[in-house]
Amino acid sequence: MDAPNKYSIPKGYSTTRLILRSLRYFRRNTIQAITINMEKFGDTYSVVFPGNRLIIITRDLSFIQHTLRDNHTNYHKSKYMVDKIGRLFGNGLLFSSGSYWLQQRRLIQPGFHMKKLQGLYSIVVERIEASLATFPVGEAVNVYPSIHQMAFNIILRSLFDIDLSRETMGEISTLFNSMQEFVIKDMNRPLRHLTYVFTHQDKINIRRRDRMRAIMQDIIEQRRKDFHPYNDLLDMLLNARYEDTGEAMSDDQIIDEVLVLMLAGHETTANTLSWLLSMVAKKPQVMEGLRVVAETTGIYDSVKNDYINAVINESMRLRPAAFMTDRMALSDDRVGQWVYPKNTVILSFFYGVHRSKDHWEEPDAFMPERFLDDAGKLRKMPAFFPFGAGPRLCIGNNFAMAEMCFFLHAFFRHFTISSTGQEPVMRPLITLRPDKVVMNVRPVPGFTKHSFGR
Repeated sequence: MDAPNKYSIPKGYSTTRLILRSLRYFRRNTIQAITINMEKFGDTYSVVFPGNRLIIITRDLSFIQHTLRDNHTNYHKSKYMVDKIGRLFGNGLLFSSGSYWLQQRRLIQPGFHMKKLQGLYSIVVERIEASLATFPVGEAVNVYPSIHQMAFNIILRSLFDIDLSRETMGEISTLFNSMQEFVIKDMNRPLRHLTYVFTHQDKINIRRRDRMRAIMQDIIEQRRKDFHPYNDLLDMLLNARYEDTGEAMSDDQIIDEVLVLMLAGHETTANTLSWLLSMVAKKPQVMEGLRVVAETTGIYDSVKNDYINAVINESMRLRPAAFMTDRMALSDDRVGQWVYPKNTVILSFFYGVHRSKDHWEEPDAFMPERFLDDAGKLRKMPAFFPFGAGPRLCIGNNFAMAEMCFFLHAFFRHFTISSTGQEPVMRPLITLRPDKVVMNVRPVPGFTKHSFGR
C-alpha cells in the first residue's frame, strides 16, 4: 500500500477548499459543522488541514469499533491533539499513548475499582447534599452554574479531602475554563495561530498553565507535610508504585494525572446532569419515575437502580459529554472500502452515531425506556459510547455514574422542575457544554435545609 493510488480516501475538503470555506464553516459550532458535512458527504468524510494533515471524520459504527476496539493497537491519540491540548493539560491518561499510557493506566486503575470508589461515596453524597441545601429555587432559574460548581466541588474534594479557600477554587475554575476555550478555538480555526504574534494568546495560556501547576504543587507539598491518613484520590496517586521498579510517580506526573481527573471528572458530569435536567423538565412522567425511585430506595442503592441508569444513559446518548474522540494510525489501514495511510487522524463522532436512524428508533426523542428490556432491566446498546470504547474506556466511568445517580436521587427527593421552553445551546469545547439551562425549580412540600442528609 505504498503507492498513493492504492489509497481510497473518503470524499471531503482539500486544504484549499477548507480555507475558502473556513469563515463560514467555523462560525458554526463543531457539531453543527460536522453534521452538515455528513449530510453532504455521508457518514464518513475527510478534511486535509494545512500541513497535509489528513483527518477522517466518521459516525460509521464499524469504523469506530475498528479504531477504538478491534484494531486499537494500530492507533494512538493523535500527535496534533496531544500537542494542542496536552501542552496545557499535561501528559496524563487522557492525552498520553503507547507504553507510557499503559504503564500509567495499570498504576492508577486499582484506585478506581468499585471497592475503592465506595470509600469516596460518603464524600460525594455529602458534597451533593451541601450543594442542594443552597440550590436556587424559583421561576426561570439557570441551574447550570450551580450544577457545575457542585461537580467541581465534588471532584476537588474527592481529589483533595481538604477545604480549599473560595479564592483558590475560583481561580482553578477560571484557569480551566480559559484554557479549554483557547484549545478548542485553536483546533477549530487552522489559521488562528497566525494572530498570536499580535494577541500573544499562546503565551497567556502558557502562563495560565504554569499557575495551575503551581497551585497543584502547593497542595502536594502541603499533603506531604501532613501525616494524617486521607481517603482521597491524591493519597492514591502519592502511594502508587510501579510494579517493575517500586518507585513512586514524580510530582510532575501526579500533577498531570490530577489535571486530567479534574478536567474529565467535573466537566463531563456537570454537563450531563445539566442536559439531563433540561430534558426531564419537558417530560413530567420521567420526573415522576425518578421521584418514585428517590422515595422508595436509599441513596446508596441508587447506583444499581435500572431506571435511574436508563435516564442517565438516554441523556448521554442525546448529549454525549465526550462527543467525539481522536486516534492516529500508526501504519496504513483499511476499513471497508476505505484505505488510508499512516498518520491519518480518525475522529469518531459519537454524537452522530448516537443519533443515527440506523441504530436508534426515533433517534432525536428523549426516551429512557429504550435502555430497559421488557422486565425493566438495563440493557446494553452496541451503538452507545458515553465513555469511549476499548482499552481506553474512561477510567472514571463508575465514579461518574455513581455521582450522577446520587445527585438525581437527592435532587428529586427535594425538588420538582418544569420547563420554561428554553432550549440550551450546545457549546462543543473539549466536552459538550450547554450555554445555560433555565427552568422552574420548586421545593417539594415540607422542604427545609435540615432535611438534607436524612
